[in-house]
Amino acid sequence: MPRWPQTRTWLLALLWVLLTYVVAADLLPNLLLLVINCSGYLPYSDRPGPGWQPPHFPSKDELQFFLGFGLLLLRGTALYGALFALLSWLLGLCRAPRWGLRLIATPLAFVSSGIMMTAAGWMIAISSVGVYAAAICGGAWGFLVFPRFVPMPSRVLPLAIRIVVPLLVYTAGGYWLIHPLLPDRALTNAKIEVIRRNSAGGPRFDQTYLGSDFGQFVKNADQYASVTRLEFTTDGRNHARALLIVDDSQPVAHTFELPRNGIAVYRQSGGTWKREQGDGAKPSDISVSLTDFNSTLQTSGPCCSNSSAGFAPYR
Repeated sequence: MPRWPQTRTWLLALLWVLLTYVVAADLLPNLLLLVINCSGYLPYSDRPGPGWQPPHFPSKDELQFFLGFGLLLLRGTALYGALFALLSWLLGLCRAPRWGLRLIATPLAFVSSGIMMTAAGWMIAISSVGVYAAAICGGAWGFLVFPRFVPMPSRVLPLAIRIVVPLLVYTAGGYWLIHPLLPDRALTNAKIEVIRRNSAGGPRFDQTYLGSDFGQFVKNADQYASVTRLEFTTDGRNHARALLIVDDSQPVAHTFELPRNGIAVYRQSGGTWKREQGDGAKPSDISVSLTDFNSTLQTSGPCCSNSSAGFAPYR
């Protein structure tokens, strides 16, 4: 009866995966950055910024600088290296062919190394050269080195498992790495307006700012006056519009959850806010708070790329 490889052999192979990834994603990119720096190009710093300087041999301070940056990268690259070690164990159990190992590991290592350098590189205002160097070193490691250390058992699992598990690992790993780079679907760009009963006078509510969709909620528009507006943009692609209607003599402070898309209408009556439109929409990650003393609108959440607010009469 075939036996599984000895535990010591497997652990040694996994350890080599971890160590070689750290070398490829941390040590080699830093050596390349040091060489690039000594050749005359400054690959970091925002003062005065990446640019050219006289070629020179590395000084003691420069060696200490890149050593410190390498130690800063070590924790992240060791974490990714451990994940690649786990990946090699799973792919080894599935006895993935050499071309399959390269197909899975190369893009994952390319992206993970580039992301790690980007994440740590902001500390030293890294240039794009450093990110590309790390990504290329990681991709080369996935193509050339990773397949050499994947342990292969003598026992063969069912073919369905050998096909499904690598596909799931590749899909899940790719999504986990790329997901932070995708636009946040829970962000929204919004226009918000607060109106109140016009008994105290003020500029009449003008529906052109939010659009005609709100006419059914304010049938007698001439009986309402505008109070304040807020408009902001984010990195998201959603668009929302909200109308806050105060039927009482004074507004009550409240926090409103904005939808990702569409319109939302809130009405204050009898000292209580109620939502009249937008209950079925998916919520965004951004909410808006209305103060009770001057009807100021304030956002909370991951906002904003640009924003503008104003009190009536608007200019």
